[in-house]
Amino acid sequence: MIESTFQHIPNILRKGEIRLWNSGITTWQKLINTSEKHPHFTRKMWQALKKECIECQQAWDQGNINYFLQHFPEEIHWRFFPNFVDQILYFDVEMTGLDIQNDKITTIVAFDGIKLHYFVRNKNLDEFPRLLEKFTAIATFDGIRTDIPFLEKEFEIHFDKIHFDLFSLSRLVRLSGGLKQIERILGIQRNLPEEMNGLMAIFLWNEYQATQDPQFLSTLLAYNAEDALHLQEILFLFYEKLRKFERIPEKKLEYSPKSIQLDNIASKDVLQIINLKYGSEFL
Repeated sequence: MIESTFQHIPNILRKGEIRLWNSGITTWQKLINTSEKHPHFTRKMWQALKKECIECQQAWDQGNINYFLQHFPEEIHWRFFPNFVDQILYFDVEMTGLDIQNDKITTIVAFDGIKLHYFVRNKNLDEFPRLLEKFTAIATFDGIRTDIPFLEKEFEIHFDKIHFDLFSLSRLVRLSGGLKQIERILGIQRNLPEEMNGLMAIFLWNEYQATQDPQFLSTLLAYNAEDALHLQEILFLFYEKLRKFERIPEKKLEYSPKSIQLDNIASKDVLQIINLKYGSEFL
């Protein structure tokens, strides 16, 4: 997919990219191998275009992902998806709040496309970076504004991976709202009660810290896991919408739902306790 991208090249834009596709030049390599100048481009522009394609192909062959992160605008990074579909770590982070100076990460649940991985503060939170290192790309929902800054502070790391932020992509496909609202629009069903949200996740952590009752933690992780697990299906759906809209000369990527073992279950008794104790704060 990314090898079909030309619009990042100066003066080409979407219009020039479509002209190339329509004439059968659908990849950098095909353009490099084309001896004659394209009729819609000046000789000077064609030479510049070929030079850029050679650079892109060389960077791609060398696995130089930083080249593309530096040269490709963020709004077309979604085109990396088919190239890295099996190298994406989907994750969601829960915190004690949104104040980067005073709040902390409580739990992280990551989905590697096969199974879920759970990380908990004061247990195994420090193991998350080792899992992260194994993947070329990541997917989050609004992670650019929330998850990533907290992770960089917590682990003293810098993210230089391809990032599919589904909040940003939702705006490209003209959807609004948060993760749950978008799931409803796309027809994705949640197993957990509707009232479970980020605020309740904070209360669950507070109660777990106060009581050390594992049911509070299990309920929190069940909520955290559902957020992470749905990201993959949403990314497939967004990619297909964008592929069709931009008339990308690539085949559809089929999403195959998987049966995932859930190690944590939300307790109805715990949710009732939270609602009774903090109910007024949800209003």
